[in-house]
Amino acid sequence: MSPSSDQILVIDSNPVDRENLVSYLTGKGYFVQAASNVETAHLLALPEAPDLIFADVPSEQIPLLPFFESDKKEISLIIVSEVESAGDVVACLRGGAGDFILKPVKDFERLDSVIHKTLDQIRLSKLNKRLRSELEERNRKLREGIHELRTDQKAGLQVQLKMLPQPDKIINDFHFDHIVRPSLYLSGDFLDYFRIDDTKSLFYFADVSGHGASSAFVTVLLKNLSARLLRNLRRNSSDELSCPVKFLKRLNQELIVSDLGKHLTVFVGIVDHSDRSLTYAIGGHFPLPILSSPSGAEYLNAKGVAVGLFPDPEFERVVCPLPQDFKITVFSDGILEVLPSDTLKEKEKLLLDVVSRERGGIESLLTSVGLDDIDDLPDDIAVLTVCDKDAS
Repeated sequence: MSPSSDQILVIDSNPVDRENLVSYLTGKGYFVQAASNVETAHLLALPEAPDLIFADVPSEQIPLLPFFESDKKEISLIIVSEVESAGDVVACLRGGAGDFILKPVKDFERLDSVIHKTLDQIRLSKLNKRLRSELEERNRKLREGIHELRTDQKAGLQVQLKMLPQPDKIINDFHFDHIVRPSLYLSGDFLDYFRIDDTKSLFYFADVSGHGASSAFVTVLLKNLSARLLRNLRRNSSDELSCPVKFLKRLNQELIVSDLGKHLTVFVGIVDHSDRSLTYAIGGHFPLPILSSPSGAEYLNAKGVAVGLFPDPEFERVVCPLPQDFKITVFSDGILEVLPSDTLKEKEKLLLDVVSRERGGIESLLTSVGLDDIDDLPDDIAVLTVCDKDAS
């Protein structure tokens, strides 16, 4: 910063001392105004408060100095006076003066040192104030942005909730139920179930990669696709929804074409009430779905990769009978984050054991795995169950 940008006010009743100091400071390149006393200084038409005040005034007049109590600008006061006693110096310093220089001013090297030190402190104070003001403004804008984002996310969550099927629902004599607990406002976990015809019902469970709005958008795409394919099936214009493998391949194609950079794991099943069978395919979903009955529980397995990664993936179609009092339970991988076991193998065994012995609903199941004791979920957690309506 050049000296000419610094403004100094000199207050001294002695015209010789005043003019000598003004002349010296002006010669150094400072913008200087002068007054003979405090009252005259108040009458000066100063464009703005000075950076530095040199004043020969007693300590009791310090609070009366113009701009000294201004809250708009940092001002430093240097007392230039003949010392009568050490008490006078202490009184001035206690009154708000930053330094004290003896009159008549002869030690110009000390004067320069005091000016440079004082103005450096002022500049630093100004810089800190400006940076603090900028930081506060950025924080204000950040808070506004976060508030707007949360508002949008809450609105997005309402859209997602409306897309989910009705819980605790009977379709073709099978009972369907679910629960979704997002770790954030928006969830990448999505599921649905609906009637295909008088005997068959389809259900799927998807876990989109990532979190937030982009992952939630894929769930909208999935809901839209299944609705379109169901409409096509009922119009006899396509049968992709009647076969889990065809459904996964069509979903894979839609994701590749959309170029969203997202993939998902999916389990798709069709339960047939007429012959009590389950036809399913798995698109890389983990943990594997569990089929349980009074005689035990087992993981349902099938070959298949995550959907949306490869242009022409292969999926395995599996058909299995449904035992009496069966229950199909599908978890999102978030459940593995909250299980107390250390290794993945131990977690899979624990999950299978809990599902095998738990005969209650989903809430009871989640209580059994310790979810009630966790406030902040590390990942989205969703569960879907299918069973006989009498077993629900």
